Amino acid sequence: MKENTENAQSDDIGKKKELRSGALRSSLTIELHTRYAIQLWTGREADARGDKGQKGKWRIIGMPFFLHLANRINEASVQDDPYADSVMLKLEDTFSEGNRVIEQLVNELDIILRNVPAQISLSSVGSVSPVNIGVFSRTPVGYRCVWLLVGFDQLALKAFQAAHYGLISHRQRDEYLHRAGSSIRKIFGIALHFQRMGVTRLDVIQNTPLALEATKLMGEVSFNVLSGKSRSSFSPPINQESIELLLAANENADKADIVQLLEDPPESVIDPSLLVADPKRIDD
Repeated sequence: MKENTENAQSDDIGKKKELRSGALRSSLTIELHTRYAIQLWTGREADARGDKGQKGKWRIIGMPFFLHLANRINEASVQDDPYADSVMLKLEDTFSEGNRVIEQLVNELDIILRNVPAQISLSSVGSVSPVNIGVFSRTPVGYRCVWLLVGFDQLALKAFQAAHYGLISHRQRDEYLHRAGSSIRKIFGIALHFQRMGVTRLDVIQNTPLALEATKLMGEVSFNVLSGKSRSSFSPPINQESIELLLAANENADKADIVQLLEDPPESVIDPSLLVADPKRIDD
């Protein structure tokens, strides 16, 4: 009888092991049609020499380096760096603004391209040999910027088509490209401004030398960011121990709001460790 029971338990354990799923994998490839979008992806290396004795060109980062920076910012946020949380919040706000700007400009160009005589038919525009690029980011913040770049590429296609057929001037075309491209360059600038110093909320609460140095380099962090009241939806879960210490150290804190945040934290996005571009895995 005892032997039968042990065999049954062994079978149950075997079935449980069989039910375990493997690593989640996903791959992502984007297709870019315009050289303007490709230049935003690749960036530009610094050139100290310049042409004909002129000043050299400074470096402009591209999307791969931004994805690297986004990963560093996310890692710092996991380690309770309030400056990383502040940058994540700025990035999310800038993504939203960039999407709004590009969507508005695309809608304007769509109206212009549709406003042709009924006897005229315009086909969609695209490159005869677009560039296909595989994309991998360990954080959703990186992918949000990639979506913005794809939107810029679509806008550039429409702007060049409208200018080619004389529906807008070359000056107007360049203005569309500049307004849309500046949204992405602004995001790059925000990420570049962050300096990972290893500072934590506890450092800020205790006003340590590291916190003072971080303040000199990057300014002060707002109390709403410190308390978690203002937080990006892409940020990892906040360190509750730090928030409790902050409550104890700051008598002017809106304790009701912060306690509610701890008891019922805002719904966060899917854990980036659940999806990974093939062949890598990040759910180890």
